[in-house]
This record gives sequence, C-alpha cells and structure tokens, in this order.
Amino acid sequence: MCAVDGDRLRRTPRSVTYAMSALFSSLPPETAPKRVQDPAEATAPPNKRAKLECAQPHNSSVTEAQLVGRDHVAAALIKITTHISSGRKFTKASELLRKLIIDQNIGQEHSKLVFEALKASLRDTKNTEDPQLRREYTKLFTLASKAEIFTPRELSQLDVYGTWAVIRNRLHTDDSFEFNKTLKGIKESILHLPDATDEDEQALQAVKARLPEEPQLPELDDVESEEAEAPEADPFGLNALVPQKKRKIKLAKPSTWSKEEITGMKREALLDCFDTMKACYGHAWARTSVDLAIEVQQQIC
Repeated sequence: MCAVDGDRLRRTPRSVTYAMSALFSSLPPETAPKRVQDPAEATAPPNKRAKLECAQPHNSSVTEAQLVGRDHVAAALIKITTHISSGRKFTKASELLRKLIIDQNIGQEHSKLVFEALKASLRDTKNTEDPQLRREYTKLFTLASKAEIFTPRELSQLDVYGTWAVIRNRLHTDDSFEFNKTLKGIKESILHLPDATDEDEQALQAVKARLPEEPQLPELDDVESEEAEAPEADPFGLNALVPQKKRKIKLAKPSTWSKEEITGMKREALLDCFDTMKACYGHAWARTSVDLAIEVQQQIC
C-alpha cells in the first residue's frame, strides 16, 4: 500500500474539525489543493494507474513553514495560542489542545507550536489559582508532561510551569494526607535548589521582562493573495490553470529559558506555593505542617 506523508498531513480528524468550528468560528476553512492528473495516468489501466500514483515524487525536505501552511493541526495550534492566555477563553482552548494530544494528532513536527501554546497559557501564573480554571490547568500540564515531543530544555521549563499549574493546585484540598504529601515535596524541592545569587535574580527579571513579548507566534506574510476568487469570477475555470498565490507562514524560533533562568523561575514558583500554603492555615489539621514549612522557608530566604 502506498502512503504519501503530505496527503496524510492534510487530513484532519472529523472530531477536531468540529471542535475547531465550535471554538474558533473565525478560523477560515482550508481545503487541500487538487493534484493535477498526469495524461499518462488518466489513460492507464486501473492496476497501472495505482503504480503511477505510488511513483509520484515525494519531497522529503518539507520546511516547517510549508507544513503549517497545509496542516490543519498546525493551524489549530496557532489559533489556540492566540486564545489560551485569556482567562475567559482558556478552558475551551485547553480542552481542544488536550484533545489534539490525546487523539495522537500531535507529532514531532508540531512540538514547537505546542510549546508556544503552553507558554501562552502561563503568561499570567495567577490564572492557575482561579477556582474555575484550576482543574483544567492541572489536566493540561499533567498531560503535557507525558508528551514525548519536547527537548530536555523545554521539559525543564515545563517542569517549572507544572509547579504552578499542578503542584500548587494540589494544596487546594480538604484532604490532610494529600496536603501534607504535596507540602513535603515542595519543601524537598526548595531545599535542593542552589543558594540564590545576584545572577539568578537578574535572570529572573530578564524572564519577566520578556513575558509581554511571548508567545512567539508564526508571522503571516500576506504579500501574496490568500483568498480565492468567487466561482462567478471564473465561469470557465481558467484560473485553475494559473499558479495560485499561496499564504506564507514564517515560524519564529521559540525561546526557552537558560539554566539560570530556569533556576530563578523554579524558586519563584516554589515560593508562590508557600504563599498558597499559608492561606490554608485556617484548617486546624494543616497548622502544624504549615508552621514547619515556614521554618524551612525562613532558613533559605
């Protein structure tokens, strides 16, 4: 059986298409370009025609920008990234992103776009403590941590995001066992961090200064026409014989944190966990654990 990777990329699962239609009504419909049939193929017998189809040349050196231009999954990821940082739109955007991952529609070629979407969702870390968003943040970053598409540096950055989106949210519980277990892990993590330095503080401020510029979305180059003419404008179908102008998409290189920035942001996330922990002091069963944790915090700060 002959399989052409380019055609496979153009096929979008029906469930994803419906989800995109419901969530992002502004996303324009995209159709796959029709392949011009070779004259020899048209006159060939069925069995020979199948061989000719398999013999079609395949361009293995497909650039990432070309991939986004024809891949509906990539187009959906770009649209998700523009909405997921909004607290009002986060839940629906996150649900669609999780669906793309769970249904195994995300490949290695989509890793940079997925990473940018996850970065965008944590543009404001305070959103992770919104009672209406906590559960979805936990689901999203728990799932993302299991996706085998990220580089080691990206995984280290996602681990910091997970401290806000998953670990801190576990402190919002009435289960004393779960609370103490989570608090123990937080204390161990902060004790294993190196001593804070001026370089760490400078790196932390550098990351915060860049946040307004993120995520690094693809740039749309529309110098060439991106809308097809209405059928009435070409009653004889002559435009099909003329090369159509296509939409160009340029992917900006995603930025990851340096080692110093990861350390500084990890410390920041863990200290935010301590702040959340203190808010639980009203529970009688949590007071002893909170008092002990505060002692640890005072030793390292």
